[in-house]
Amino acid sequence: LVLLVFLPMLVFEASISAHAEHQRSAARPILALALPGVALSLLATGAIATWVLDLPFAVALLLGALLAITDTVSVLLAFRSVRVPHRLAAIMEGESLFNDGTALVLVSLCAGIVSEGVFDPTRTVRSLAVAIIGGGVLGAAFGAVGAVMLRRTPDHLTAILSSIVLVFATSLIAERFHASPVIAVVVAGLYVGNAARSALEPSRVLALEGFWETSGFLLNVLLFLLVGMQIHADLLIREAVPIALALVALHAGRAVAVYGSFAALRVIWREKVPMRWQHVMLFGNIKGALSMAAVLALPVDLPHRERLITIVFGVTFVTLVTQALPFKRALGWLKVALASSDLELDRAKATLISARRGLAELDDLLSTGLVSRKEHAERRARFQRLVISAEGLLRGTKGDAMRDQVVESALLVSRKAAVKEAARRGLIGADAAEEQINDLDRRLVELSEEEGAH
Repeated sequence: LVLLVFLPMLVFEASISAHAEHQRSAARPILALALPGVALSLLATGAIATWVLDLPFAVALLLGALLAITDTVSVLLAFRSVRVPHRLAAIMEGESLFNDGTALVLVSLCAGIVSEGVFDPTRTVRSLAVAIIGGGVLGAAFGAVGAVMLRRTPDHLTAILSSIVLVFATSLIAERFHASPVIAVVVAGLYVGNAARSALEPSRVLALEGFWETSGFLLNVLLFLLVGMQIHADLLIREAVPIALALVALHAGRAVAVYGSFAALRVIWREKVPMRWQHVMLFGNIKGALSMAAVLALPVDLPHRERLITIVFGVTFVTLVTQALPFKRALGWLKVALASSDLELDRAKATLISARRGLAELDDLLSTGLVSRKEHAERRARFQRLVISAEGLLRGTKGDAMRDQVVESALLVSRKAAVKEAARRGLIGADAAEEQINDLDRRLVELSEEEGAH
């Protein structure tokens, strides 16, 4: 039940609301955390857990894989109420999606090693490659099909039903071909979510996202209940010290993954991630429903399964209390949260964007005859007052600076897309294109750092 129902739905819920363009703008940091970062975290956590918890090395690696799964629901909720640099939010959201896929593949491989008691490096590497690459390919294929299905649905209920069918079809077929169901569902969810936002009317998109958000909440509640039914209070008390030691191993492994991956990124690609952001990623290493779903999905006869469930539940509970609850304050301590004056300017920008969209929609309604000229004039005057008010707030020095950053960022992204298209068509050489793209990426990083410094 957990493996076939809970995991695919939880992963799809997270991916359908993500913006692929944001993930592409921070692709290198995301991949650094999702691939070598997960491996570093697993090895460091497993090595420390072997030493402090006296577990067999294979079981300790399995624990490391379970604890490498991030669950940034609390973090992303905090980002909605506290403004942070958009690139930081993109990195953490993207890492959560692709990290989960990689980590869950490693959980499956480690569980197989624990069950069989045999480690075959060649077979393990082959299985890992097939799972990751196959999951990505199948996810893209099903995402494309799902996007076409959604565009042809007559109403929001049919769209929701189509998305449910897509989730389970993607997961089951990926499992059949030994690809990663989680990676396949993540890629399909990203594809479908972005296609829906660009092709469907807003009411249908809101209904789709609202359904999956509610489903994710209910699944989280059910998972906590399922774990609670399998754990007794005396067992938690008896394992209190191992849980505390597992927390030490968890954060040590995460520190190695974050600081090590970004140090390598800076050396190899000359792409810098601010140290304060790295501290946020360490503090935001919160466990949640996915870790518990993964541990509950382990075979019933797996050695040390009961102890692993207890430790993962204990670690999840502690991180939710000690890290998720004070996370918004931590953003202030680390000086990552942007100033309240910036929030006022953001509100003005939101008003300006929505009012201009309202004006455009009002003109369309007039052209189709759905509103009279008199009603059109009255409503248009109301929207124009909102536009004038918002533009007045944005005319100050700080507003001009923020607007300049937004325009500069949009121009850089557009230039980067043009260079890629020219290279694809053979108009410029690959070396020149790569050099130009690296320069544009560096400028985008500098803009993000300037945004965080304000």
